[in-house]
Amino acid sequence: MKLRRFGLVLMVLSLLVACGEASSTAVPTTAPAGTATGSNAGSVDRSKLSKTLRIYAWGEYVPEDVPQLFESEFGVKVTVDTYSSNEEMAAKIRAGNSGYDLIQPSDYMVALLAEGNYLAKIDLANIPNIANIDPANMGLYYDPNNEFSVPYLWGTTGIAYDKTAVSPAPTSWSILFDPAQLSAYKGRVSMLNDEREVIGAAMLFLGKDRNSSDAADLEAAKKVLIEQKPLLAKYNSDNVYQDLASGEVVLAQSWNNYTGLAMIDNENIEWVIPQEGGVIWQDTMAIVAGTPNQYTAEVFIDFMNRPEIAAKVADFTGALTPNVKGEPLIGDDLKAVYPKIKPSAEDRKRLDWLRKGQNATAFSDVWSAVKSQ
Repeated sequence: MKLRRFGLVLMVLSLLVACGEASSTAVPTTAPAGTATGSNAGSVDRSKLSKTLRIYAWGEYVPEDVPQLFESEFGVKVTVDTYSSNEEMAAKIRAGNSGYDLIQPSDYMVALLAEGNYLAKIDLANIPNIANIDPANMGLYYDPNNEFSVPYLWGTTGIAYDKTAVSPAPTSWSILFDPAQLSAYKGRVSMLNDEREVIGAAMLFLGKDRNSSDAADLEAAKKVLIEQKPLLAKYNSDNVYQDLASGEVVLAQSWNNYTGLAMIDNENIEWVIPQEGGVIWQDTMAIVAGTPNQYTAEVFIDFMNRPEIAAKVADFTGALTPNVKGEPLIGDDLKAVYPKIKPSAEDRKRLDWLRKGQNATAFSDVWSAVKSQ
């Protein structure tokens, strides 16, 4: 992350050494479930690797040196372009001829893209390090057999706030949607720039299902969001953590990973899953259908699931890693805030997934109407 990259230099150097050591040992192409396999460099058929690999990823979601580490080991030039929302990414993929090989769709978007035949079926035999992923993160509703996606990071959506500026401590989405409460923080509040997250939160505030595509529910949510908009500083999915850490924003709909990063830089930042509920999400790695570089993409996915690389990704993003062998390797800064941002058993009772629904375009219509105001 931009505020923390200088602090990652020593970790980068140590991981360069770790990756070099790991890549010197060949491993079998398969491994027992739950067994860390580390590098599979010795089992990679280098004659099948492409010269380049193009990745379309969430902003600041791939540590800057990871493409270089992969290139050094496998001789493949990796380029990374970024997007700010699932819908932005999906529009480019659906248009065709995107030129991308690998993308990072969130759970519900995996289901939508797979349904539209935009994703390739993954050959899991080429990803032995999938054994490092917690079984709890596998086989979820959006891809029951993990045919189209491999877990990358997971987390939750709730409310982040500065305890020195927001009082009393919020417990409900009403702090963001009730004008009488929100007006006290006018101009210092942000919402995610994400149609499903924002509309879902408004639905929860209204006592509706976060995934409802009922016309009356969507109209009610649109009204709430239009009333809210003049009180906001911005819609922001790119650098919420910077705004919170600096004090520019004191109240925000946020992902827990951004909140964790803000906590590292500002001890006054707190996190809550509202009483009405929040969202649990999982971002994945998936391969674009029709790419000629599928094998290389699978080798890259396997590389990202080495424990030391998975830990590096968690440290860089602040998100929760599904890699059970990688989690013990995360840095001290993130370990210190993990208990605050990792959902408790009680929190989990109030969490649910955003699902693709029966009328996905209805959310886009509401979002366009709100953003155009």
